[in-house]
Amino acid sequence: MSLETLDTNSLYVLLFIRDHPPKPNDFHWAYYFHRDTKRGGTKYHVRGVGGGWIPAHEDTHAVMKEFLLVGLFKIADISPKHEEKIDPIMRTFDGQLNRPEITCRVWLLWVLDILQHTDDGDRIVKCDTLNDLEAEIKDWGNQHAMSAANNVQPRPAGASLICGL
Repeated sequence: MSLETLDTNSLYVLLFIRDHPPKPNDFHWAYYFHRDTKRGGTKYHVRGVGGGWIPAHEDTHAVMKEFLLVGLFKIADISPKHEEKIDPIMRTFDGQLNRPEITCRVWLLWVLDILQHTDDGDRIVKCDTLNDLEAEIKDWGNQHAMSAANNVQPRPAGASLICGL
């Protein structure tokens, strides 16, 4: 898997294992907005640091080489009219991260709710329920977690069956 095989202007959920052997449903969660092969994309996530959380968003050309990456799970094709909305949406909660209920998964789901309910009524992520999408992502991650633990290359890319892709 390489950047060339990813779909241009697509939004992915990244899952990372936390332990070896991996525990079911126990992942670090992040987003990756892939622009194209030349520009790469942006990884959006929050990290736990010293008992709190900080935003850790960064442009990258090497998302496929991330340490402990399970893989990329596509959840949306981003239309040109929504492309400029992605970065501000991903940063919506950057100043509100140090709350007891925050985890990387909770943050991702909060952002996903915004992506599902845009101001213009035209949803960026076209899933009916976040619970079903979360379950789909976890199931996919659980299927591929051991190959990540064993450093099997290349890392897989999947796509949602319930998001209208």
